[in-house]
Amino acid sequence: MTIQDERSSPAVNIKSAFKGPAYVQLASLIKEKICKGEFPQGSRIPAEVAISKKYGVAVMTVRQAIHVLAEKGILRRVHGSGTFVCGPDWTRAAFNMGGLIEKLEDCKAVEIQILHAGMCEASEMAADSLEIEPGDLTVCLERLVYHRGEPFLLNKAYLRYDPKSPIVESEMEASSLSSLFTGKDNGFVKKSQLKLLPCVLSPRQASLLKTEPVQPSFMIRYTFYGYADEPMGTGWFMTPMDNISFTTRIGVWDD
Repeated sequence: MTIQDERSSPAVNIKSAFKGPAYVQLASLIKEKICKGEFPQGSRIPAEVAISKKYGVAVMTVRQAIHVLAEKGILRRVHGSGTFVCGPDWTRAAFNMGGLIEKLEDCKAVEIQILHAGMCEASEMAADSLEIEPGDLTVCLERLVYHRGEPFLLNKAYLRYDPKSPIVESEMEASSLSSLFTGKDNGFVKKSQLKLLPCVLSPRQASLLKTEPVQPSFMIRYTFYGYADEPMGTGWFMTPMDNISFTTRIGVWDD
């Protein structure tokens, strides 16, 4: 397999195992050199023009290859300095909440029971999250979520009080719950912030969820934001621990 310049530059034999367009082959070559330690972590790779001349490809092809590797977190461009080999950021991880999300997205099998809906004064915690004053009026919701007839999620929500906003009506739907975790199927939510905490269920909460108060459980505190970046709602979910499995991958993955 060869990499060829789009303007008929001389072909250079790279490696027969590399397949695909020229920029894909070049990206594979650069990645192989990183794996072999030829381009160590933190080092600057050769300039685009130098790579272009060495392998007989157009500068645009080099840029495409670097873009592919930058998208994967393997390379990092620094304006005015060059392109550097990244190391994986072990301090950050995105967890997949398997089990919980799958149930919430199974909309045909999900039912929501409204335990309470009304107005209430914002507590200090709710006011802080919603960026309002303690004592300001909020819309309060308490919901019990069922999957295939079995309760699995207890939710308490506080929403900004705005008579003109359609957010309260949308929050009554099952899709509004899954959108907090997936960002899908809700045109009002731009982003949400979640915080996972261990918790102990009160006797009432355990009764609603049909479990024992001593059952290990999770509380997921959340705040979600609209497209003007203002907080629109806050609250928590409670669920027995066996309803959620957390998995993550750390480092640089190709997929």
